Amino acid sequence: METTIGRVASQLDRPQTEKFAWPIVLLPELFATHKHLALLSGYLATIGWTVYVPDLFAALVNRTAPRQPNFADALVLLQELLRDLGRDAIVAGHGFGGLLALKLAETPGVRAAVAFAPALPGFRTPLLSGLRNRFARLRGGSLKPPSGRVLFELVADADAFQRTQLIDAMVPASGAIAGDLLRGEIQFAKGDGVAPRLIVAGRSDIFAPHDPLLTLATKLGARLITLEGRGHWIIGGRALERTIGETQRFLVRSLGEELLLLYDDRPREEDES
Repeated sequence: METTIGRVASQLDRPQTEKFAWPIVLLPELFATHKHLALLSGYLATIGWTVYVPDLFAALVNRTAPRQPNFADALVLLQELLRDLGRDAIVAGHGFGGLLALKLAETPGVRAAVAFAPALPGFRTPLLSGLRNRFARLRGGSLKPPSGRVLFELVADADAFQRTQLIDAMVPASGAIAGDLLRGEIQFAKGDGVAPRLIVAGRSDIFAPHDPLLTLATKLGARLITLEGRGHWIIGGRALERTIGETQRFLVRSLGEELLLLYDDRPREEDES
């Protein structure tokens, strides 16, 4: 169903029976929208999570027009969204959304952060390649979605029936955000006051290679889980169940019983005869 958090339009998936104390806020990859997270969001809802998927890039463009939004704009918007949500939350994201989630772990009210194949600051990802997109970055314009071999690698791990829908739903990305990513100037905190962080990624992901990911995870004090034989689209296809399973285990171990909505239906002592 559609909802609004503050001024940000969002999709909301509610479970039939809510099992967890805090919702998950899902954030998309570059060139993606809430539509690309629908399968992941729906799966999480079926196992008891309340899930919000903000229409992040549309909200950013509306907020910063006529200039292109940058990483700082996205961060401020999401910090406001989390305040407007009015409750603590877990933040998770794919690609660029995963990098945002790792940064948002430093925000009060965020209980944990999960990054699925996150963007790597300073890494020249093929996702932003191409002569036209290079000029767009320099001029602060919009980047076209990938094509050809790069596009194939991006969605290869999605279910075959889903790939055409994913490709057709892609949207232009901000050249200013791309520039921030490639310059690699994003700073992270760790230690006290920072929520637990998890990174899940495919071993064969050309957009988030293992060695730079391991360096990032070590720097952040994050747990890294690598899925053998998987690429970038670990939020769908055959990798989806494993991705969610690893996420669920991490959250339960990190947050403990406080995460679980435990309903004790045993009679109280004063009611027993």
